Amino acid sequence: MGTGIFSIGSRAMQASQAMLDTTSHNISNVNTAGYSRQEVQLETEGGLFTGAGFYGRGVKVATVTRNTNEFLIRENNINVATSSADQARLDKLSQLETVLPTGENGLGYAAQQVLNAFVDVANQPQDMSARQVVLARAQDWVSRANTAGKQLDDLQSGTVADLQTSVSRINTLTQQIASANQAIATLKGSGHTPNDLLDQRDQLVKQLNGLVQVNTVEADDGSLSVFMGGGQLLVLSNSAQTLSVVRDPTDSTQGRVALHAGGTDRILDSSQMTGGTLKGLLQFQDNDIVATRHDLNTFVSQFAGALNQQQSLGVDATGALQTSFDASGNPVGTPLFLNTATATGISLNLTQPKGLAAASPLVASVQPSNTGTASVDSLSMARALPQTNAPDFATSLPTTGNPLTVVFETSVTDPTQLTYRFVDSSGNPYKDVTPKRTWTPGTPLNDADPASTPSSQLFNLQINGVPRAGDKITVARTDYPASNNGNAQAFLALRDKAMMSLDGASYATVTDTYSQMIGNLGVAVQGGKTAADISSNLVKTSEQTLSSTTGVNLDEEAARLIQYQQSYQAAAKVLQIAQSLFQTLLQTAGG
Repeated sequence: MGTGIFSIGSRAMQASQAMLDTTSHNISNVNTAGYSRQEVQLETEGGLFTGAGFYGRGVKVATVTRNTNEFLIRENNINVATSSADQARLDKLSQLETVLPTGENGLGYAAQQVLNAFVDVANQPQDMSARQVVLARAQDWVSRANTAGKQLDDLQSGTVADLQTSVSRINTLTQQIASANQAIATLKGSGHTPNDLLDQRDQLVKQLNGLVQVNTVEADDGSLSVFMGGGQLLVLSNSAQTLSVVRDPTDSTQGRVALHAGGTDRILDSSQMTGGTLKGLLQFQDNDIVATRHDLNTFVSQFAGALNQQQSLGVDATGALQTSFDASGNPVGTPLFLNTATATGISLNLTQPKGLAAASPLVASVQPSNTGTASVDSLSMARALPQTNAPDFATSLPTTGNPLTVVFETSVTDPTQLTYRFVDSSGNPYKDVTPKRTWTPGTPLNDADPASTPSSQLFNLQINGVPRAGDKITVARTDYPASNNGNAQAFLALRDKAMMSLDGASYATVTDTYSQMIGNLGVAVQGGKTAADISSNLVKTSEQTLSSTTGVNLDEEAARLIQYQQSYQAAAKVLQIAQSLFQTLLQTAGG
C-alpha cells in the first residue's frame, strides 16, 4: 500500500510541477511576438487490476500543446500582406506628392510667370531688360521642370533600392523557414510537437507575408511548403528558392523581381506579388510614377512646344524670322527651349534678349480713304512666314515684301452682306475662290483658301467696328521689328488659351492643366491613405481576435498558478501521509 500511494503522490507532484512550469513559461512570454499559450495535457494512469477490481494509479503528463487556430492565423497573415502593400505604396506616394508643389512653388505658377512677363515686352518691345525678364522667368521654369524630373528619377531609384532590400529580407526569411522545417521534421518522431519552434516558424511566415503574400501547405513530416500568392514555390522542406531584383528589359530604370535558379534570373510576373511590400512598391513603380511622369512630361512638352511654336511665328529684334525655311525646305530659327520631350532634359536655348521674337512679321493698317468704322484689333500668325522658296506661296508678300490688300465688297447674292477678298499689289487675286469669303462681325479675317486644308492659312486678322463696301485694309511686312509687339501680344494670349491636354482629348489653360495634374496625384494619394487606413484596421482587428484565442491572459495564468500550487501542495500532502503510514508500518513490524 505504501508503494502505491508513494507512486500516485509522486506522479501528482510531477503533473502539478509540469503545469506550474508551463504556466510560468506562458507568463514569461506574454510579450513575445507570435507566442501561443501552452497547456499541459494530463491523462489518467491506467488502473491496476486486483481481485477486488481496478485500483487507480494516479495521473501522467501526456504532452504539452499550444493554443492555435490556423484559420485565424491565415486571415491575419492575409491582412498583414494587404496592409504592408498599402502602407509601402502610401509612403512612396507621400514622397511623390512633393514633386508637384502647389502655390508659388509649383511648376504651373512658374509657367504662368513666363507668360505674364510678356506684358512688359508687349508694352515696351524695345526694352531689352523686359525681354531679359522673360528669359529669366523661362530659366526658372526650366529649373523647376528639371528638379521635378530629377525627383521622379530619384524616387524610381529609391523604389528599386527598396525592392532589393525587401527581396534580400525575403531570402533570409525563406532560408530561416527552411531551417525551421528541418528542425521540426527531425523532432516529429518524438511523438510530441515542438511548440516554441512552431511558434517561431509561424512568426517567420507572418514576417514573410509583410514582404510578399504567401500560402503554406503542411507536409506529413510537419514541414511547410511556402508559395507566393501567384503560385511560385519559395520553400520546400529544408530547401529555399532565391529571389533577386533585375532591371526591366524594356525600361532599365525599373526593377523586376526574378527567381534565381541554375545561374540565371527568370523574371516573375508582377501579378504573382499579390500582397506585401513588394506589391506596394511594384504598384507605385508601375502605375503611380509612370502616371505622374506622363503628366509632367506632357505638361512640360506642351508648354515648351507652344512657346517654341509662338517664337517661330515672330521676328526678333534684329529682324530675323525665327522659323523660316532653308533651300532644302528645312525649318531654321532659334527656339526658346531645347530637348522638350522630358522634364529632366529640357533646357533654355535662347540666352540673348534680342533673340526673343516679340514682333509679328506682318502688320495690318486701314487705309485713310475708308468710310466705315473698321479698325485693326490684332494680327496673329497661324504659321511661320516662309521664305522665297516656299512652293505654296505665289504672291509677292512672302518674297519681296509687297503688301496684300483686303477689299470689302457688297455680296452679289445678298446686298445686306459684306464679303472680302485678298489682292496683291498688282490687283491680282491672292488665293481667291468663288464664292468670296463672307464677313461676320467678331470673326477674324484669314487668308485661308476655303477649299483647302487649314495648313494653307498664314494669318488671322481681327478687326473692330464695321467696314463698308470699298474699304481696304493693307497687310504688309513689318518694317521695324524692334518696336513691333505683335508676337509679344500673341505670347501673352497663351495665358488664356486652352492649348494643353494631359489625356489628348480635353484641352485647358496652363493653370488649369497644372491643377489637373495636382488633382490626379491628389486622388492617388487620398486613395492610398484610405486603403492604408482600412487595411491597418483590419490587421488590428484580426490580431486582437487571434490574440484572444491563442495569446496569454495574465489574469487567467495567475488564477492557474494558484490552482496548480494547491494541487502541488495536495500532492505533497499525499506523500507526507504515505511517509507517515510507512513509518507506522515499520514500527509495527519492528515491535
